[in-house]
Amino acid sequence: MTKMAAQSMLSEFWDGNLPVNPAVIARAAGIAVRQDPELGTAVGRIQYEGGLACIDVHPDTSALRQRFVIAHELGHFMLHGGARFVDVEQELEPIQLDIRERQANLFALELLIPSFAVEILIYKRKIFSLEKLRTMFGVTDKALHYKLRRLGWLP
Repeated sequence: MTKMAAQSMLSEFWDGNLPVNPAVIARAAGIAVRQDPELGTAVGRIQYEGGLACIDVHPDTSALRQRFVIAHELGHFMLHGGARFVDVEQELEPIQLDIRERQANLFALELLIPSFAVEILIYKRKIFSLEKLRTMFGVTDKALHYKLRRLGWLP
């Protein structure tokens, strides 16, 4: 479900270039993306204002982390539409007890690191450097390692 939802969003709104830009995808889907320094301890949230979805990210969060936060909040939008989510750093960790947070994390991983793109880069282009892949996808080491483990490329 999460993989298909992310792939659907990619097929509808992604320009095909790496790294995937989740803010551009969100805006193309009609979702505002804003920086909000008043989030307190939260790193991001999705809420509805006047019937429109808005993703807010904390500006003190690193650029790579902001990308994941936006993708994670898009996951909430696609998978749990209508609900308001405020996410703290711990909810973005790979191991999550809350099923909705785990689903949003898996959605974010597939949006930022599409499985088919990993296969093309590794199989066809023979790119095996983790650093190069991390840079191409614009993600943290942690996100890339988790995704590659899920795909069976790392133990």
